[in-house]
Amino acid sequence: MDDKGDPRERIEEKKDQIYEDLLKIITEELGVSPMDINPTLEVREDLCFDSLQLYEFVVDVEDAYDIRIPDEEIDKVRTIQDLVDMVYALTEKDDDALYTDN
Repeated sequence: MDDKGDPRERIEEKKDQIYEDLLKIITEELGVSPMDINPTLEVREDLCFDSLQLYEFVVDVEDAYDIRIPDEEIDKVRTIQDLVDMVYALTEKDDDALYTDN
């Protein structure tokens, strides 16, 4: 029997990786230090994305994870952690689709 460990640890590891990936995209997009970013920062207010930067950021995230983030979901994102959770949920949904018979 192959033990994959605690599912909560797997989830946290994946979310940590998503956070690191988003951190890289944010620092490249805005030219800020990774030390200035944390999960509780508000995307629009604290990071000061203008509308074009926010659009480019979302496209970069979608490309990085091969997902589509619906516009209405983007409007719900307040913090970096919200975005991490959304990307995680979308990637898990896509992974689940691979295992369903259609």
